[in-house]
Amino acid sequence: MGKIAEWLYKLSKTLLMLIVMIMTIVVIAQVICRTFLGFSLFWAEELARFCLIWITFLGASIALRNADLAALDLIQKKIHGRWQWVCQLVIQILILIFILISFYYGVKQAMSPSIMGQVSPAMRLPMVIVYSSVPVGFGFMFIHTIESLIKVVINRREKKACQSSS
Repeated sequence: MGKIAEWLYKLSKTLLMLIVMIMTIVVIAQVICRTFLGFSLFWAEELARFCLIWITFLGASIALRNADLAALDLIQKKIHGRWQWVCQLVIQILILIFILISFYYGVKQAMSPSIMGQVSPAMRLPMVIVYSSVPVGFGFMFIHTIESLIKVVINRREKKACQSSS
């Protein structure tokens, strides 16, 4: 599981950098065209918006993997001993449930007949590509959360083994 999570992490970082680069170039080109050349790229705003959507969900999966998201650690810091492990486990399970629900509804929305036949107005891009950002991002988050959950359990076992051998 660790190798899959690491590969997805590297893939999402690479995709994120690429999408940010594309968005930056398009926005700069749009500003130059409007300001200095007197015309507008009619598709630039739409592409920038779609890139921002993908950046949001890929970035969220990276932030989850790096433990950079807001978490319920206030409670964890106040609890010590065995209950801290239980608290970590409960938080990870709650996060997993949220991710699974979001993934399910993201797939349901992306694969709905109204979205499958829809294209964007300016670029004529299939909207399923845009809506797929939700299940892809939450799918990556699912893998990272499972990896984190496994680490919590393994760390607990290692602590128990160290305590029993002492």
